[in-house]
This record gives sequence, C-alpha cells and structure tokens, in this order.
Amino acid sequence: MNIKKAVEKRREHDDADVDLTAVMNIFLILIPFLLLTAVFVKIAVLELSLPNLNQAGKSVQQDKPNKSVVLNFLFIKENGFEFKSPDLNFPPLPRKTQGEFDWQGLTEQLSKAKTRYPESEDIFIAPGDMIKYETIITVMDYCREAGFPNVSISG
Repeated sequence: MNIKKAVEKRREHDDADVDLTAVMNIFLILIPFLLLTAVFVKIAVLELSLPNLNQAGKSVQQDKPNKSVVLNFLFIKENGFEFKSPDLNFPPLPRKTQGEFDWQGLTEQLSKAKTRYPESEDIFIAPGDMIKYETIITVMDYCREAGFPNVSISG
C-alpha cells in the first residue's frame, strides 16, 4: 500500500511536462518548405496622367469621326481565292493551269475594295487546311500593298 500512496503523491506533486519534440520537428520541416515555395509579389507602380472628363469627351469627339466598320474576308482555298467585301460581289479566283494562284486577279479585287471603302484597313484571311505557310505570307504582303495594313488570320 505504501507504494500506491507514494505513486499517487508523486503524481500530485510532479508537474506535467509537455513533449514538444514532434511539434518542433514539424515546424523545422514546414517553415523552410513554405519559404521556398512562396511566391513573392512584386508591386509595380504605373504613373498615369489621365485627362479629366471634360477634356476626354472633347478629344474623343474630335479625334474619331463616325466611320462604319467594313469586314473584308479573303478565303485561301486549295482551288483558289474567294474575296468577300460588303456591297461588292467578286467571282472566285481559281488557280491557273500551272497550279499558280491568280495574284493579278487578287490585286485587282483588293484595289476595287479599297477604292470602294478607302477608310477600311482591316482584312481577315482564312486559309484552308492544306495551304502552305509561304502562300499565306505572300497573300499578307499583297493585302498590305493594296492598303490593308491590319491583317488578321482566322482559323
């Protein structure tokens, strides 16, 4: 019995020690891992000077007159070109007998569209699946020469 009483008294008087070894091991691994994987944000400051509302409204009205949007489409197919422009009906341009594209006919159609819509600068090119890259670049050059500097390629 004396042993039981001694153990009970000892438990009452002893302070309970908390084992922090496992927690310290976790933090020892977790903190360097978080620091290595953290993304540090770089803050950039952009200095902008915007006009006030009265000035902005006047400059927009003076700079941009009302102009209509003209959509010009040029389809490059294996058998030739097909150019579509509003209010203009162009016949398809088939390939020549040697397999060459009709570059002269394309130039004429582009120039007619440009004279009809001189403010138009956009053209959308839609090449076929088997059209060579070199042909697409040549068509883009012809479009720029005809006065369509904004060339977009559609899939």
